Amino acid sequence: MRDLVFVTAFCTTEEQENSLERCVDSIVGSDAHIALISHSHVPIHIQKKCNYYFFDYHNEISDDPGLLGLKYFHVQDKTIQSIFFDKYFYGFAIYRMFAMASQIGINFGYENIHHIEYDCELLDKDLIKENSEDLQNYDSVIYTTTGGADGFLFGAFKSFKVSSLPQNFKTYNRDYIETEIKKMQPAALEFLTKDIFINSGNVLFKGTNALSNRFKGSSLFYNRNLHYTLFYKEENKSLNLLYNSFGPEENITILVNKGMVFNLNVKEKHWYIQELGIFDQIDNVRIDNSFRILFEKDFDEKTREIYKHKSFISEKDN
Repeated sequence: MRDLVFVTAFCTTEEQENSLERCVDSIVGSDAHIALISHSHVPIHIQKKCNYYFFDYHNEISDDPGLLGLKYFHVQDKTIQSIFFDKYFYGFAIYRMFAMASQIGINFGYENIHHIEYDCELLDKDLIKENSEDLQNYDSVIYTTTGGADGFLFGAFKSFKVSSLPQNFKTYNRDYIETEIKKMQPAALEFLTKDIFINSGNVLFKGTNALSNRFKGSSLFYNRNLHYTLFYKEENKSLNLLYNSFGPEENITILVNKGMVFNLNVKEKHWYIQELGIFDQIDNVRIDNSFRILFEKDFDEKTREIYKHKSFISEKDN
């Protein structure tokens, strides 16, 4: 067998497991073998659809601010800039899975490996065949927003020639990942992956528009907690919550300093800003959704300063 498709997964809800099964089903019949690599246990009926199944017990994540990427949310004539939409950096866990897939490809004689994230689907199985043909002349096939090296990497689907895999992709090196991500402005695992392949081989760049109607991209799952952030407002020295709903109506409770309570009745596809008080007087914030604690953060002087410089509202750039 010439090609191996490896699926990276972390599924803690039934919704995510269903998404994973759709992903695997979309690969079956592509004439490629399937390796499922997961940081969570996967139902046996999904495992049986794959040629290989690997569970990695060590799902290492980090809340180090130096590893978190900047995101933006526009509010009328202002912009909220925050690295704390991402609650954790998952790059260590992801690169552990990359290394495992690479070693499967190397040790079991595959010519090419193709990566698909678990919450995506192949709508056209010929994508695997086409990328394999391109890998006869290139070391990797990568999709970016511009179709060139200057674009932002589309991380959900990419292909590599096994004989040309870079050392820092096929062998897990935690220190290297941490050092390189912290050098980047803004920090982003996609930049690291793109740079590794640009610096080590002949890359074929394709535009993400080439995937239109042929590939279904990543889903935004509620439990990833990407839909809200705390941010600082210099004007009145306050800490605030931006909550951007994409799910059904819910009741959100914010507990400040374990005593002051704010309640939000959140409507579907609405966003809210709730002022929580003078930031220098806030030591703890907890956010609940009536079923569980979504987020809790303790603040000391050092942490407040990080938020003031890395998560704030400002005038929108023209």
